Amino acid sequence: MINQIVTLESCWHSSGPWGKAMPSLAVQILEKVLLSSSDISGYCCGVQWEREEWIYAIVCCRQILYLPQKEILGAKLVEKATVATPVFELGGVVEVDFGEKPTRRIIQGVFCLKNNWLYAVEWRSPSLSEIELAQSRIIWLADVDLVKVKV
Repeated sequence: MINQIVTLESCWHSSGPWGKAMPSLAVQILEKVLLSSSDISGYCCGVQWEREEWIYAIVCCRQILYLPQKEILGAKLVEKATVATPVFELGGVVEVDFGEKPTRRIIQGVFCLKNNWLYAVEWRSPSLSEIELAQSRIIWLADVDLVKVKV
C-alpha cells in the first residue's frame, strides 16, 4: 500500500487533468468575445482548466469575468498585442522548484496580467482528497519560475 501512495505522489503530474488529448480552446487569448447573455463584448486575457472544462478570463467593463465556453462567443478578431507572446503554452511540461528537487508539471492555465504572463500549475495532487482544504491546488507562476522540459 505504501508503494502505491509513493507512486501516486511521485507521478500524478505526468499527464494533464483533461486526459490524453487536450481539448481545443473556444477562443484564443487576446481574441475579442461577445457575452452570450448580453450585447457586451470584451477580450480573452487568459484561460484555466477547472471543473473538467476551460474557464476563460474575459476583460469586460473594467473587470475580469471568469466564464465557461457556453457563455462566450468568439468574434475571430484578435486584439493588437502590446505584450510579448507567452513563453510557455497550455499542456507544456515545465520544471518547478517547489523544494528539495525540481518537479515536473503541466501548464494548465495562461493569464496575462498587466502585460506579464502567468502560468498555472498544480502544486499538490488532486487525488489526495484527505488534505482538501479551502486552498486551490493551482498556483500561478511567472516564466522566470519555470523551466521548459523536452518530453
